[in-house]
Amino acid sequence: MINSNYKRLNLRSRINAKLSKRVDLSLNVAPSYTKTETPSTNFIDFYRTPSFMPVRHTEETAALTGKAIGSWARGSDFSNIMYTREDGTQVKASPFNTSNNNPKSLMDTEERFKEDYNLQANSSINVQIMKGLTFTTSNGFYIKYRQNNEYRNYESRKDEESAMGTYKNRLYVDLLSENTLNYIGKKGKHDYAALLGYTAQTTSETTASIVGLGFPTDYVHTLNAATSFDVSQTNTIKFRTAMMSALARVNYSYADKYLVSASLRTDGSSLFADGKQWGWFPSVSLGWRASEEAFLKGVSWLNMLKLRASFGVTGNNNIPANSYYNLLYASNYALGSGTGALIPGLGKTTSTKGNHDITWEQTYEYNAGIDFSALDNRISLTLEGYYSITKQLLFKQPVVSFMGYSDYWNNIGRIRNSGIEIELNTHNIRTKNFEWTTSFNLSSNFNKLLELSGEERLISTGERNETYLAQVGHRAISFFGYKTDGVYLNQADLDASPHLASATPGSLKIVDINDDGVINDKDRTVIGNPFPKATWGISNTFRWKGFDLYFLIQGVSGLDVFNGDGYYTESKKFNRNYVKDRWISAEYPGDGRTPTVGSAGISWEFTDYMIEDGSFVALRDVVLGYTFDKKKLKKAGLNSLRLYASGQNLLYFWGKSYRGINPEARVTTGSYSSPLVNGYQRGGFPIQSTVNIGFELNF
Repeated sequence: MINSNYKRLNLRSRINAKLSKRVDLSLNVAPSYTKTETPSTNFIDFYRTPSFMPVRHTEETAALTGKAIGSWARGSDFSNIMYTREDGTQVKASPFNTSNNNPKSLMDTEERFKEDYNLQANSSINVQIMKGLTFTTSNGFYIKYRQNNEYRNYESRKDEESAMGTYKNRLYVDLLSENTLNYIGKKGKHDYAALLGYTAQTTSETTASIVGLGFPTDYVHTLNAATSFDVSQTNTIKFRTAMMSALARVNYSYADKYLVSASLRTDGSSLFADGKQWGWFPSVSLGWRASEEAFLKGVSWLNMLKLRASFGVTGNNNIPANSYYNLLYASNYALGSGTGALIPGLGKTTSTKGNHDITWEQTYEYNAGIDFSALDNRISLTLEGYYSITKQLLFKQPVVSFMGYSDYWNNIGRIRNSGIEIELNTHNIRTKNFEWTTSFNLSSNFNKLLELSGEERLISTGERNETYLAQVGHRAISFFGYKTDGVYLNQADLDASPHLASATPGSLKIVDINDDGVINDKDRTVIGNPFPKATWGISNTFRWKGFDLYFLIQGVSGLDVFNGDGYYTESKKFNRNYVKDRWISAEYPGDGRTPTVGSAGISWEFTDYMIEDGSFVALRDVVLGYTFDKKKLKKAGLNSLRLYASGQNLLYFWGKSYRGINPEARVTTGSYSSPLVNGYQRGGFPIQSTVNIGFELNF
């Protein structure tokens, strides 16, 4: 992929020292640098552009459009000009009427670079106060400095559009101090441990942005060459957050058979207002190692059987800083006599209202599981089931417009999650020179919306006005719209079926859900599920003498995606997945399910016609390696040497109804950052298959 590059340089250093018999010191430092170049346009623009249009004007297209040979070709160059038919007649047409430039020109006339400078460091001191009692203090920091440099040439995107340069930086500093007092004791068959802890964390973030315009030349991209600046996009932002925690935990076991653990922690977050900052989060777990009981000691093939159950409460404070404030932004005031004068000031111009009552979101979770191993640990199995209720959901709730705001953060609603997780590991073959192991995991989750602040349902929309439903008693999110039953095959079929006034033969046939003979909003229903029914993976590792082979297959099944690529006219006209077997006429109806291009009636995005199967199976990872014999390496002064070749996504399969190029792609910004909007994709890049060759050398 052009203009898609990634470079990374990292270093790790670790020092362990014993300062005395009772004091140990550990120091870790890990600096890194990355530079990323990203494309200036998404993939869909490439296949939206018709193939008749060259990247740069040829001699023939230059003669047709009057543009210079070798200049970038644009859709607008071919609009409103005379074309000669095969019979010699002429017609004025616009085969690709767009003001945008072709995507290859965007790639070559825009640059986007991101550089990250990271430094992570941590030091810990462990002091043994007395037998069984130790004090540990761990203090560290994480610093990340990011620079974004972007430049857009003159007329890069549209005619007469000014060149634009953008510089952004972000400094993020995270300081963390963790201090614990641990006690471990044993008396007879009784084992016990206790922990007291205190943590403090503070994060600060500073960002700056400046946008320059009117560059006299595209050869100089630095902002000192700009002749003007966009004030609306030039700003600095600073904020700081902090959290304090206290925790306690007690563990007890009897004869290594009966296990009990209980803990309590309290967290205080500056993201909430005074009186709402602290949350309490208890947990307790029980375990029974049944394989240690006398009645199972004689079972020779059984190595371990453990039953366990737990309950715990966890918190979530993932909201933007200052969400409980009504923030002030730059605003102009009209003051003075007559027409007055604009005086700069500050005002509550934000669209989000502050809420001093928001506090921690809390999840109450129950778990039960079985751990099992047998046949000399050749087979091990873990089964786990969970059930959780999340209360006081942190959600950006819409408000009525007369309040002067569009939304505000609030604690509303309850969601239930339940599911199972399975993990199976087997040693299939184990000999002196050959070994084969297999690992399999499967998880399945089901959610249900239990409460929504007194509302029965909430409807959200995306960029194409596609609709998402959150309804009490159902899944947290569902695709919502009209079901279709193929297309109207002919005029008689149209006349005999309920339909919109704009419908024609060949357009999508809408199902009359409530059988009232009318197609309207009452016929909208659930048309898809963005959540997978199952996520699974299976890996195999083979070792024969010095050779090793590893491969991982992953899969997701039972979910739907909303493929926004079908919104574009070019997809409907040129993409084979959308035009194959389409309706042409009553005599040539195609497969009876694919609508004609440019058909009237309902827009596709309001129906299940753009809901597709998001399931996939991928050969996610393959590694083949060879490790040289250590005895032979010692003669060369080496400790170990391994050669390897690896590949990712070498095979990839998806569902028959999927018409895109990447079922894993999702849009997660803008309206799609809401917890009640999920499953939408548009313009995703293809799945990338990569191959790496390398070596690991230790002296």
